[in-house]
Amino acid sequence: MKYFYARVSSATQNLDRQVKLFKEMGAHDRDIFIEKKSGKSFEDREEWKSLYDRLRPGDIVVIKNLDRLGRNAKEVREVLLSLANNNITIESIDQAYLNNFLKDKLANREADSLAEAMLNAMLDTMLEVDLLKAEWERKELRKRQEEGIRRAKEKGLVFGRKKNDNYREAIKELYPRTRNKDAENYITVKEATEIIGCSKKTFYLLVEEIFGKIQ
Repeated sequence: MKYFYARVSSATQNLDRQVKLFKEMGAHDRDIFIEKKSGKSFEDREEWKSLYDRLRPGDIVVIKNLDRLGRNAKEVREVLLSLANNNITIESIDQAYLNNFLKDKLANREADSLAEAMLNAMLDTMLEVDLLKAEWERKELRKRQEEGIRRAKEKGLVFGRKKNDNYREAIKELYPRTRNKDAENYITVKEATEIIGCSKKTFYLLVEEIFGKIQ
């Protein structure tokens, strides 16, 4: 049986991209487990616990990135080994090149100690590199968002509770970014209203005034 696990570490982050990828792979809603929680350990993650209780030998858990399993290479490796001990496999979408390596390594119970140590070191290094890359990409995204806000301010936009003229200018800049969830500079309407300093009601009234009726 194949299951799918999506996680973000805060309630304000968006899970749609992960879920969309899973559905494109043929996943049914009943087989997708969604977690909006960081948790100090996997024992604190209720959806993971529900998924883990359902898993049986031979099952596969699909994730977008190995960093969904833990905060660092050590935590990720512990989860991988725990699953492997029950003959359960993890498949990563972003690290597809690692999938066969993980299967072969974790299934091999007869390796001599030197070979095992070498493989462990190799796996830890590969995981650490990928996790650092994912963290770097998240920081770059935040940096681009901050640069967009800075450029808007340089154009004379004032972000805060000002008159509707300022709201309109800010909405022209930010509303298009709320439309495409797959775009790198995507922000939610809630985030846009917080940046502008207006209510959602005012936001949508001015959006309709500027862009026309929302479809």
